[in-house]
Amino acid sequence: MHDIEFIKKELDEQGVVVIPSFFDPAIIQKLQAAAKQIFQIQFDHFGIQGDYLSQMVQLFENHIDEFINCGKLIQTGLVELYQIAVHPDLIQLMHDIGMKVPNMCTRPVLFFNHPSLAKSEHFYKTPLHQDWVSMLSSSDSVVVWIPLMDVQVEHGPVVFYPGSHKLGPLTDKIDNGFAEVPFDRNSYPRLQPELKAGDIAVFSTLLVHESGVITNNEIRWSCHFRYTNMLDPDFIERGFPHPYIHKPSQELIDKFLKKK
Repeated sequence: MHDIEFIKKELDEQGVVVIPSFFDPAIIQKLQAAAKQIFQIQFDHFGIQGDYLSQMVQLFENHIDEFINCGKLIQTGLVELYQIAVHPDLIQLMHDIGMKVPNMCTRPVLFFNHPSLAKSEHFYKTPLHQDWVSMLSSSDSVVVWIPLMDVQVEHGPVVFYPGSHKLGPLTDKIDNGFAEVPFDRNSYPRLQPELKAGDIAVFSTLLVHESGVITNNEIRWSCHFRYTNMLDPDFIERGFPHPYIHKPSQELIDKFLKKK
């Protein structure tokens, strides 16, 4: 059992709380294996050999369209990802921290981060930012960050700045998909927890955070889910804003239809 009062207190005061052993590690390992398998299908198709990282790099460097499509598919339709996002224990946690009617205000996201698998830094290392600005969700909305492996500092896990959520929104601009914020790292304590598979970190969408620096040669696999409180009075008053746009690419449709 988890100490719900402690979790609520940490979220209120610090804006972030780590909950050890929230999930059975086997469930998390199953998700990582399912995500890897999507890429493996293309490795086999192209005859790409080597260890998993070298296979990923080869696909990225030589078959970028297929690499990007694999990345999209593991986020939009990977059954195991959605099973965790709506896992009864996770939904119960949302209820326990005060969300009587929790809602996933964005699609689940699964990350595979490594400098060799990105064309620029912001694709594998997020800058200082707040999530709330890109979501416009309830004031008590949270992000649940879940490593799909044991992560140490060398893997570059998330760096949190406890207490910064009390500053409120620090920007109204979105750049490269992130609401980058002006923030003095020395003005708040720094928390970069090392987590094991099955542990989770829950944090306020207003909390300032960033990616850590990857200093080893391993892909950092993780996922995160965002939940908003549908009964938050301010969220209701604002009319449930939803700034995300998901639509098909007409250019890509035309490209493949012309091939037939």
